[in-house]
Amino acid sequence: MPQYQWDIEADLVIAGFGAAGAAAAITAAKTGAKVLLVEKQERERHTPNIRMSGGLVMTFNDADKAETYLARCAGPMVGNAEIRALAERLTTLRAWLDAHCGGTPFTLVNGAEHPEFEGAEACEVFQQGVPRFKQDPQAGNGASLFASLRETVEAGSTEILWGAPARKLLRDADGRICGILAGKPGQEQHIRAREGVILTTGGFEYDEAAKLSYLRAYPMYFYGNPGNTGDGLRMAQEVGADLWHMPQIVGRAVGHFQLDDGSWQTFFIAIDPPGYVILDGDGKRFANEHDQAMNKHDFYYHLVHFDTQRGIHPRMPCYWIFDEKRRLKAPATLINVGACSVGLYEWSADNSKEIERGWIAKGDTPAAAAKAAGLDAAEAVTESIRTYNEACATGIDPFGRPVESLVPIDTGPFYCVKLWPGGPNTTGGPRRNAQGKVLDVRGEPIPGLFSAGELGQVSGMMYPADGANLGEALCYGQIAAEAALSRFRSV
Repeated sequence: MPQYQWDIEADLVIAGFGAAGAAAAITAAKTGAKVLLVEKQERERHTPNIRMSGGLVMTFNDADKAETYLARCAGPMVGNAEIRALAERLTTLRAWLDAHCGGTPFTLVNGAEHPEFEGAEACEVFQQGVPRFKQDPQAGNGASLFASLRETVEAGSTEILWGAPARKLLRDADGRICGILAGKPGQEQHIRAREGVILTTGGFEYDEAAKLSYLRAYPMYFYGNPGNTGDGLRMAQEVGADLWHMPQIVGRAVGHFQLDDGSWQTFFIAIDPPGYVILDGDGKRFANEHDQAMNKHDFYYHLVHFDTQRGIHPRMPCYWIFDEKRRLKAPATLINVGACSVGLYEWSADNSKEIERGWIAKGDTPAAAAKAAGLDAAEAVTESIRTYNEACATGIDPFGRPVESLVPIDTGPFYCVKLWPGGPNTTGGPRRNAQGKVLDVRGEPIPGLFSAGELGQVSGMMYPADGANLGEALCYGQIAAEAALSRFRSV
């Protein structure tokens, strides 16, 4: 084994400064350990997924009910011990947030996404400062929540190394992870981690090869941190990590548009308020669009359907059609989530700028708008809108839409937006156990290696609630830090 010339030494090294990295750093700093947080992005251009999120955090008030509910949502993809560890920690998370987020109170805003599942009544979703959907787009969103956590981290003893992407895990003669190689090309540093390394580097939303290999369909697009290019996934694989639930994402229909410089940007798409329909590549409705309108996280399962006879994904892309009434009511995105929330793009209030850009196609008829967006199925589009408007008149929708969502599409001009499956993040990655230890392909912990956050997060088939990403990341960040420093000092 190589003998390393160490440039920096710490007791614990955390790779990635998002929700999980912040929780791990805050927890570790309390022990008196020397903690180094290594972040890929520069401080002034730092866009972790928590900062681009809505700032909602899932918690529970009963561990047994939480375990039952989370296990139902995860299906067979996550072990009982990992679910139990998360369930127990989620019952303490509200108090942890109160203690570490600058004293700004949290407001109860929501509950479980699947209230029909057993244990759902114990789920509570909080947002810092103000109730959800206030007029101030920055109030209570992920940017303000992360600012509180970052202030706590920076006020503590944790050292932060900005602009230093983690590149490689380093092992000692016994095979234990003893550090990382980090830094820009030509500026790499060998960083020793006496007690361990926690990978909190995010998912592989911007690694096209990994998405093609692992996800249920391709292409999929994501509106989370553009720095999430699968770094932690590759580093863990290189040292023998097992993987789990790689096809899973936190999903919905998203918009993917080209910017003036030729690059592409993905956006959260908010089809609400009514009226709206979503059509497939044949110009036909295929699902209850109300789930997408309510920002639920399982609508994307409809989108990845594969037609075996034709050899295509007929809903990739799909097409959102609406009229002038809807266009004037609200932006086609949530401006406090994703690219708009961190200054990567400013969406116009009436969608006029996006119409000029061609992101929102326009036409004198729904069929004309659809054709302008790339859907050339005039008869089917016309018939789909006609039958939808009839459902609005009768109050009975064949796809089960609630009556209040049935607003006719009848006021020209008409508009169409091309949509794709995607979302904020992937969830697959290195398998971890209930202590946050990364496991190898034989199910044994890789000594000195831990993970937290969306890099192999403890979730499975169904997303439990708004804020489940952040709840899980904040909990397993704490868990991993405690396990990594168990030999150093009781935490």
